[in-house]
Amino acid sequence: MKGKTGMQALSVLLAVMLASAVLVSVVSADVKKCVVGDVVDEATLIERSSSLIREYRTNADAEKAIAAEIQKLPRVSYLAGWSEDDAERVKHVYAQAKEFEEQKIGDRSLTQKDGRMWIDEYNYRGINGFVHPGGMEVSSSGTNCQYLTSHLGQPIGGNPCWIEVGVAKFSEVFGGDPDEFVIYTTDSTLPEKDQFEPHGSFTNGNQDFNFEIYVSSVQDPEGYPYMILWGGQVIRTGHVPFTRGNPDENHEYFATNSSFTPVSTAYFWDSYLYNDQVAVWWNDNLPEETHGQGLSPVMVDMYVPWWSQAYRIDSWIP
Repeated sequence: MKGKTGMQALSVLLAVMLASAVLVSVVSADVKKCVVGDVVDEATLIERSSSLIREYRTNADAEKAIAAEIQKLPRVSYLAGWSEDDAERVKHVYAQAKEFEEQKIGDRSLTQKDGRMWIDEYNYRGINGFVHPGGMEVSSSGTNCQYLTSHLGQPIGGNPCWIEVGVAKFSEVFGGDPDEFVIYTTDSTLPEKDQFEPHGSFTNGNQDFNFEIYVSSVQDPEGYPYMILWGGQVIRTGHVPFTRGNPDENHEYFATNSSFTPVSTAYFWDSYLYNDQVAVWWNDNLPEETHGQGLSPVMVDMYVPWWSQAYRIDSWIP
C-alpha cells in the first residue's frame, strides 16, 4: 500500500518520543502545560505502536519529524480487502441514514440515544485504546443503526469541530448489511460529502481492535496535522484547527420512533491519552473529571478492571 514505509517510520518516531517521557520543544505558540496522571510505561507504548523500526532514536526535533511524516502519507488509506467501490457503497448507505436522521419522513423520525464517557476540558492531543463491538445488532424494525466511536474535538468559533474513528452498523432500511461491521473515520472540518470515510469491514465483532487518534503540536499553514490509526495502520490524515481537544468514547444508537430493540454489550477499554508531554492512562487519577452517562434505554457501566490501569465502559440495550 502506498505510504507503508512512511507509516512504519512515523509509528517509531511517535513511540520513541513518548517513551522517553521528556518534554520536547513545541514550535506552536499554543502551549499549555498539562498535569500528568499515571504515565504509560515504555513497554506498552512500544507494543501498541505498529511496525517499529528500532534504528530510530529520540531527538529534540521528534515532534517536527512526526508532523513532517504525517504530511507525506495519503489522506485516506483502505485496510486489506477494501476498495474504493466498497467505500462508495457504504457512503451511499451512510447518506441514507443521515438523511433519515436529519428530517422527519411522514410519521417516522429517527431517535438517537447514547452511552458514553467523556472529559469536558480541551487538554489532550490524542487517544489510543481498544474497542470490542460485540454483536451491535441492528433491525429495520428496531435499533436500525449504530456508531461505536471515539472523538477528539474542540469548538472553533462556536461551531463543533472534531475527528473520530469507530465501527458502524446499518440495517436494511438504509440499504445496509446487518452482518457487516464498517470501520470508518470522520473529519468534521471538511465539506459534508468528504467527512465520512469507510476504510474496511469485518463480520465478527467478538474481538478487540486497537485505534488511535493523534494531533501534532506543530502548526503549519493548513493547521495541525493529525493521523488516525486502526490496528496500527494509518488510515486517515489531515489537518484540524486545534492541537488539543476533549476525548470521548461513545456508543450511539438510532431507532425509528424510539422503537429500540435489544443490543448486546460493547465496550471500550485500556485507553490512554496524549497530553503535551507524555501518554497517561485514562482513569480517575487524571486532573479532570471523567463523566459517564447512558440515556434510557441505553445502559452503561464504567469501571477500572483489576487487571487494567484504565477505565472500561460497557454499553448495551436490555
